[in-house]
Amino acid sequence: MDRIIWKFEKLFSIRFDNQAFPYSGAKGGLITDSLTIEPDLLTASLFKKHDIHFRVRQDMLFCFVRIKSNEDSPYFRLPSNFSARFLFSVKSPVKEQTGVSITHGKENLYRFRINVRASANSMSLAGATLGPLPSRDLMPVFSPGNPGSWATKSVNLSGGFGIIDIVTEGSSTHRIYTDVTTQTLFYTAANGNENEHLFTIHLNN
Repeated sequence: MDRIIWKFEKLFSIRFDNQAFPYSGAKGGLITDSLTIEPDLLTASLFKKHDIHFRVRQDMLFCFVRIKSNEDSPYFRLPSNFSARFLFSVKSPVKEQTGVSITHGKENLYRFRINVRASANSMSLAGATLGPLPSRDLMPVFSPGNPGSWATKSVNLSGGFGIIDIVTEGSSTHRIYTDVTTQTLFYTAANGNENEHLFTIHLNN
């Protein structure tokens, strides 16, 4: 019987915390059950094409990618302008402890922008932007008239708590790769550091 072995490696990870839950994260995953996180349609399509998967556990969002059997680089080369967007909601009891702005709600969402070529590795609500955000996915919209017509356009996102944008912009040190040209991943089994590529989103001000 032939055996096929696929190897996966962590691409990046994001940790969520809140001061009201000091024993979250590695000590219990107390926030995980209050988080709902899903990729938008463009991200889901990208992940399917490049064999990227995600999980939410222990108050962390993990994204891991299939790698080559002989080296720590993606099996399917990632686009140079790699980006991903996750939409997420926060439920009770965590939501009651976030201290959100009174203007938050409906189309006014928090946007956590994580640039993996930047130095910042944590962000609170105060550091996030708050306001309307156009969807990256085009949606069919009906315009009344005689006759009415349908058009495909971007609409503002609504509902939920906010979005997380992963972008790769600028020329600073890349946090995903040790070598951008070969796409050799920075986090490997060899260095054994669980916290590599670990960004933190503080769900409070």
